[in-house]
Amino acid sequence: MGVGSPGDPIPLRTRRRSRSIVLLLMAGVVLGVSGTLLVPRLAGPYLPAVLPGRVEHVEGEVVAKQREPDRLLLTVLTPQGAILAIFRQKVPEIDLLVDLGDHLTLALRRYEPFVEDPRVQRVRKEEVPDGEEPGPGPAPSPGKVPEKAPR
Repeated sequence: MGVGSPGDPIPLRTRRRSRSIVLLLMAGVVLGVSGTLLVPRLAGPYLPAVLPGRVEHVEGEVVAKQREPDRLLLTVLTPQGAILAIFRQKVPEIDLLVDLGDHLTLALRRYEPFVEDPRVQRVRKEEVPDGEEPGPGPAPSPGKVPEKAPR
């Protein structure tokens, strides 16, 4: 019995279809693996920072802070150099959270002197040395009168 003979249990047309499906599946696997390995290296610098990828955690001290109507500017001094972080989203929240002297950890794709809306990973408040007065505490709750210091 030859290929495609009438007594063959699997017709020639079915064998060709199954071969083309297997070849298509193998091509998909090759494209998927190569895309996973090559695309991040080639297209990484052109993709936005919100896409998953390698993230560098940069820690530094906030040495300057400037609030503008539509943005917040923070100068963060890091071991690699100074970073000007420009926040246009969540401005009131970040302004309330971060003060001068705080240690800030930012998630960046790579070190850059100017970054827009970096992800804030951590904020460590400035430590108060012993014997010094801490900064202003929390505001008193409404309805509760703060006690006066004895004279």
